[in-house]
This record gives sequence, C-alpha cells and structure tokens, in this order.
Amino acid sequence: MAYSRIIGSVQSKQWSALVRACCCVLVLLVLVSGANIARAETSAGTRIDNTAELRLDGSNTLRSNTVSLITAERLDVTLARVGSGSVAITGAGNVLPVLLTNAGNGQEAFTVAATVSDASATVRLIAIDVDGDGRFDATRDTVLAGGVTPALAPGASLSLLVVVDAGQGAVTANAVTVTAQSITGSGPQGTQFAGQGDSGGDAVTGATSARAAVSVPLAATGAAPSLVKSQVVTAPDGSARAITDAIITYTLEARLVGPTANVRVADPIPVGTTYVAGSLRLDGAVLTDAADADPGTVGAAGVAVTLGDIAAAGTRTIQFQVKIQ
Repeated sequence: MAYSRIIGSVQSKQWSALVRACCCVLVLLVLVSGANIARAETSAGTRIDNTAELRLDGSNTLRSNTVSLITAERLDVTLARVGSGSVAITGAGNVLPVLLTNAGNGQEAFTVAATVSDASATVRLIAIDVDGDGRFDATRDTVLAGGVTPALAPGASLSLLVVVDAGQGAVTANAVTVTAQSITGSGPQGTQFAGQGDSGGDAVTGATSARAAVSVPLAATGAAPSLVKSQVVTAPDGSARAITDAIITYTLEARLVGPTANVRVADPIPVGTTYVAGSLRLDGAVLTDAADADPGTVGAAGVAVTLGDIAAAGTRTIQFQVKIQ
C-alpha cells in the first residue's frame, strides 16, 4: 500500500510538471503571436472608427459619437544594385541592374533617373526587367515612360535595367548613380502632404525621406584611337552615280581618346581621280593646298593634315574632294 502511494505521488508530480510546461509554452506562443500582431503596420488609407458606451444602472446604455480617421501613407523607398564590384563598359548597350523596393505602407509610384559621371558615356534608358534575366530586350522589357514606375504595393520590389552607352573615348573610373523618389513627394522625415495619401488620407515621409540613391562604380576601360572614312558622290546629272566628272567628297574623322602627340593624317589621291583644288577642310575651316602656315598640304603623295599635339580626347574632321576622270 505504501509503495502504491509513493508511485501515485511521483506520477502526480510528473503530471503537474508537464501541465506547467505546457502552460508556459502556450503563454509564450500567445506572447510571440501578440508581439507579431503588434508589429504589423496598418495599411495606408485604412479607416479607423471608434465608438464608446456608457452604461447606467446596469441596463441603460448610451453610445458616444463615433470618431474616425484615415491612416496616413508613409512614403519610403530603397534602391539596391544587383551584383558587386566595378563594371567595365564598352560600346553600346551596357546593362546595370538595380532593385527598387516600396518600403512604405501604401500604393506608390516612383520617378527613377540615372546619371553617369564620365563624359564619354551616356545613359540611354531605364527599363523594367520584365523577364528578370538581367539583360535588356526591347521586345520584352518595358522602358519607363517619363521615368515613372507603375504603382507598387507596400513591400513590393521592381527589377530595373539601366542601359549605358560608352562613347569613343576611354571610360575613366567613375560611376553611374541611380536615384528614385516617391511620386507624391520627398523631404526630411515627417514632411507631410495633406490629402495626398491612399484613400484621401495624408502622406508623410519616413526614414528614407522618400528618396533613395545607389551608385554603380565603373572600371576604367581603354579605347583605341580610330580613323573613320566616308564618301559622298555627286554626278553632273545630280545623281549619286560614279560616272565621269562626278565629284567624290571624302570625310575623315580622326577620333582620339586622350592626349596624343604628333598626330598627322594622310590620304593618297585615288587612281582614276584628280584632286579638286581648294577643297581641303579641317573642322569646316578652309586649308590651302600649299605647304605653308596652315596644317594642310596637297602634293604628289596625296592629302596630308598635321594636327600636332592633341591635348584631350576629341574628334577632328578632314574633308576634300576628287573628280572621277
């Protein structure tokens, strides 16, 4: 009998410990759940109504007037680049992907812009990466009209592609800077835009001031100088046919990528043609054909223009004419 009482007492203590443990777990879950609920942000434009009651003599009830308000829209945005390190850009169509996120609590659109700090590169366009492949395809991806995104839900992100074209010169180690701003407005935290939030409520800037920026560094890239030649034919009958007595206007573009010493351009007169006297030009200015003070000469070896020492990147344009014999 004593043994049975001991066993019963032990079992009772074990059961009590188990119940207490379960209760502790249950209380913890309730607290955690309550904490999560408390942290959830009310959506912008939500109408909050409240009415109180007054009870008299335990039976009569009087209701107060109802007070209402509309939850303000918090304006916040973030930008992040996709990838890391410096990006080398050459030629046309270089793509820099970035991610824009609506960090506010309401539906919001954003204006997006990009600038490049290197004079030899330009931002061509910004597009939505519709298929998410990180490459710009004009048949699938959507160019931002006026640089404005569609309205994004709270917490929603949008993949964007910044397309940059490199010019003829060398791209130095600078950066492309992308900025985004709430279409409603921006300003120091707490800046208010009355009646401009969701459902007619107010809008107010949050911690990001409703504006974000991200920079993508560019790696220095070398570019080679080049000489590009083109021609235009004008025949005596006004056509562009290469017939006898037709005039060929040659254009030479010397594209230089930086400081260059002792630059000279030479071009022989083609067989079957004769040089048109007085037709030599440098950047639109007339040059004499003789070897004199100006940089141009015309002789048996053909046309030559001495540009000398070039101080900075740029393009010099030379023109002359020949007649088909």
